[in-house]
Amino acid sequence: MLTKSSYLLIVLVASTASTPCTAFHSSSLLCSPSIINIHKKRFTSACSSQKNERNDFRNDQDIAKLRSKATNLAIIEQLLTGSTGQEDSSALVQLQLVGTGDIGPASSLTKCLFLAKKRESYQFDSSPSYESERQYEYSQSLPIPLPYSRANSIIKLLSFAYRGEPISKSLCLTLNPLLVNRDGALFDSLPYSQWTIDPLMKNRDASQNPIDEKFHLGKRDAYNRFFGRDWYGRSLSIGNLAARAKYMLEGEETANRKEEEVVSLAQRVLELEVKEARMAVAEAEEQSAILRVELGGCDLDEISDDELLANYDALESGLQAVQDAKQALEETEDALSSMMKAGSGSNDSFASGFLSAITEGYKSNAPYRGAQGYTPTIDSKEEMLQKSILPYSSPFEMMKEIIDEQLNAEVIGCIIEDSSLFSGSTIFGGGIIIKRKGREKKLRLNGEEVSFTDSDDDFGNNGIKQGEAMIVECDVDEAIGMALACDVDVVMASSEWDRSKISVSTVFQESGDDDNSVMDAVPNLTSSVESIKIEMQGNGKMSENTKIQAPRDANEFSIFGSPSNSQQPVFDTNIPVQSLGEFDTLTVQDKAQLLLSLDSFKGRLPRPRTLKSGSSEKLDPLDELLLPLIDESVRRQVLIRSAEERGDTDELNVLELEKSRKQMAKENAVLAREEGKDELAAMWDKEAYFYSTLRADATQDEGSYSRFLDRDDWYERTRQRISKKNKNKFGTLLDGLE
Repeated sequence: MLTKSSYLLIVLVASTASTPCTAFHSSSLLCSPSIINIHKKRFTSACSSQKNERNDFRNDQDIAKLRSKATNLAIIEQLLTGSTGQEDSSALVQLQLVGTGDIGPASSLTKCLFLAKKRESYQFDSSPSYESERQYEYSQSLPIPLPYSRANSIIKLLSFAYRGEPISKSLCLTLNPLLVNRDGALFDSLPYSQWTIDPLMKNRDASQNPIDEKFHLGKRDAYNRFFGRDWYGRSLSIGNLAARAKYMLEGEETANRKEEEVVSLAQRVLELEVKEARMAVAEAEEQSAILRVELGGCDLDEISDDELLANYDALESGLQAVQDAKQALEETEDALSSMMKAGSGSNDSFASGFLSAITEGYKSNAPYRGAQGYTPTIDSKEEMLQKSILPYSSPFEMMKEIIDEQLNAEVIGCIIEDSSLFSGSTIFGGGIIIKRKGREKKLRLNGEEVSFTDSDDDFGNNGIKQGEAMIVECDVDEAIGMALACDVDVVMASSEWDRSKISVSTVFQESGDDDNSVMDAVPNLTSSVESIKIEMQGNGKMSENTKIQAPRDANEFSIFGSPSNSQQPVFDTNIPVQSLGEFDTLTVQDKAQLLLSLDSFKGRLPRPRTLKSGSSEKLDPLDELLLPLIDESVRRQVLIRSAEERGDTDELNVLELEKSRKQMAKENAVLAREEGKDELAAMWDKEAYFYSTLRADATQDEGSYSRFLDRDDWYERTRQRISKKNKNKFGTLLDGLE
């Protein structure tokens, strides 16, 4: 736990970063005549001073790291708890993963991850028979129960992140789905649409207005990266094939390789160029022919003069495209012919120059690796020959790279918090805090290239500039895995730690044998904690000796609603919240339980933190989830009231104009009742009920779906009138017949 004195120490040390270091300047000494007599004595002092300079440089780096860490901790504390670190003790506790194990009696075991405060363990002496194994004991720890169906896959992912050793491409691609294919978890929660860098403004229309977020390709790019797109050193694009041949020529390790092999590879690249050029010619001719046919003839002579004049630019552009494609094909064929005729003595220099030209010609302007709509990224020599073999230690490290390159952000910390809206239970959720970096730029000053960071450039992201930070919600194991991959702290509010920790001595055993399975990388609990029993979320039972509950897996239907495989009508016939007064009486827990009881609700409940930090003028996240699922007339009343409180007259006018007949009937009933006209109020209540019977789905706005799904007003009134007449004439004889 960081105390106030710790904060003051960090700030004090950081404040000295701007103090200039004392450096050794030899030029002034060389101007003195006495330097010759004392040169030998000064030489020793100079060496010592230079050593001090290097130490000062390292100290400056350490101070910069301390300053950055203090800033990041303040950001995390502000986002997580809302405090500013001015209290006597920090609101955060730094945690670390200490092992895995089971909690509960033998008949009801729950697999858990265990966290503990940093540097609060001691190591037992290993017995002679277990020299390769170490044991650690913790007096206080925090169990994180795992979903029953995913416990093994979660531990498998974390084991690779905990071990931190590079893995092959095939193994990494096998593990990636365990991280990516989770509904509403880390991969789904990242702000791709808002933070994916777009320096060329491809996510803007012709008027430079942002296009709809559903047409952004950032999330698809990240998904394709996880499944092998644009992998280091594995691209078969022409530019990368040429780069590979070039690196083979330049590499010292290939000095003894036959030149014919390299030239053969370069020739193959050129043959692919010729093939692509021929395809380009065929495509250009096809488009030109299609245009001529659309204008009335296969030849220009068959097209009328009016059509020629009206479509002159398009025809000229098509013919020019054909000529350009044929010229490119001719140049490529000439280059291939020259290579095949070149003498053996000039093969090396010719191939090297040719490959360099090809590589430069296919140089990519993609803002990040794997971006769709751009030429594939050309791998560097290191990426091609070294990083392509063992680039990542786990999918979390690949996620870190995507966040760094595609979102231009860094992970500054990971959090664990209570995600339950019910006071009787604690269900842990995770999160990572990402902070936007500045844009690296270069310019030339006096013939020298200078690099700097532009903090005001948003990289085409509508105001997302350097220093912008946010919490990305995820599962707890994902937060722990990202903390291991990014080498950052896992933190929790100290108040939550005090409520949820267990004061039971736990001993974890770590295997030091490299031959063991990767699943043994994370230390294991030596014996289960039988005094605590953890129940699953929503099963109606309380955990024993703790408030912690295991999260329900996403593929398990909620006990609050009906099974997903039961017979369901096209539209939900259960319409909750029939009036504004009923909506106002609902508490946070009532709304949460109501959402979980609805079969139409498929998402995740918001976390308590988001409800506390929400603006009073706006609807909180829980209301935003509930409103689309309640009666449309009640929803519109809530939105009208919210618009009035915000003073948004434009939205208020739109809402007033789009009132449904049912809502107007209900408002007329309320007005009549206030005026003491009970009979008129009853008539309007009956009319409002009649309009509700016409709708196939009373939760959707009028006109939001096909009107043919609703009953016709005239038909239903006629049917009810005839039914009433038959009722008076035949009594109950025709009941059930329409």
